[in-house]
Amino acid sequence: MARGELLRKLFLNFSLNEREGFFAAAAEIIEEEKAKNHALLARDLEKILQNANGKALASNSFNYDRYPEVPKDRETGLALIDVQKFDYSWDRVILNETNLAILQTVALENRKQEVLETYGLKPKLKLLFCGPPGCGKTLTAKVMSGVLGIPLVYVNLTAVFSSFLGETATNLKKIFSYVETGEWVVLFDEFDAIARDRNTLNEHGEVKRLVNSLLQLIDTSNSKSLFIAATNHESLLDSAVWRRFDEILFFDKPNVKLKVQLLTNYLSAFRHEKISFEEIASKLEGATGADIERICADAMKAVILRGDRQLTHSDLQTSIRRYTERQGIISRSATF
Repeated sequence: MARGELLRKLFLNFSLNEREGFFAAAAEIIEEEKAKNHALLARDLEKILQNANGKALASNSFNYDRYPEVPKDRETGLALIDVQKFDYSWDRVILNETNLAILQTVALENRKQEVLETYGLKPKLKLLFCGPPGCGKTLTAKVMSGVLGIPLVYVNLTAVFSSFLGETATNLKKIFSYVETGEWVVLFDEFDAIARDRNTLNEHGEVKRLVNSLLQLIDTSNSKSLFIAATNHESLLDSAVWRRFDEILFFDKPNVKLKVQLLTNYLSAFRHEKISFEEIASKLEGATGADIERICADAMKAVILRGDRQLTHSDLQTSIRRYTERQGIISRSATF
């Protein structure tokens, strides 16, 4: 149908309050944009329409709840990736101002890919998250998936590594080929496992070939997906890996201000009069976001199990004491 006719149909159905006709016309416009390879615009329109309609579009439109069959390892039959959809927004994760600003800019660039392309520019599509464990790297990747409205492809490294010579590199090729089928946020967690320094003395030839294959796949990829690599051991990465990324973000342990925000977010469903989160936060030296989440969860469970809705200072102190004991066990084990 001609563009003018589609727009007349859209506005007419809206003016007559013909809901089904309106959504049918809108779906046709989305399909037309897809045919023009305006994938981002089509995706944004589709997401808006889905939110308004409260249900999936007509069956002839792309459904992000149905994905192409995922690639599998030849030897084990295990899926090489896991595809998930998240509805997270920025308030789902607590980040420092610098990282939040960078990520919001990256998200905006990816939403506006077509606008940038008219000026011969490309969005940032490759991010490296590094820093200690429990500081929000994986959660942030899920948030980026939700903010952009596209599924997350989580790379299953357990399945990627194969005992067959050269099969691990083949598995990586399968993953990159799959990514070419759509637009995704692709998360390589524990990235140091496949991007180790090739100059390390005890690394064998297979690891070196794997890193070479990975670098080639990154360089030759034409996907418009957002690639995120996350590692707790950035010092182990091959030197050639770093320059492949458009942005490198360090996720540090939260300062007192961020700890207060984390405590406030996690405990918002409970009354907690006369509790100073600033005082609590100042005592949680060295705690990560994951540690604070565990502390809050333990305190909330104590309140729920006694049939109450009032969180007390004692509840939090008990949880913090257990956290301290847990950290002591971990510290002692590291010295054995």
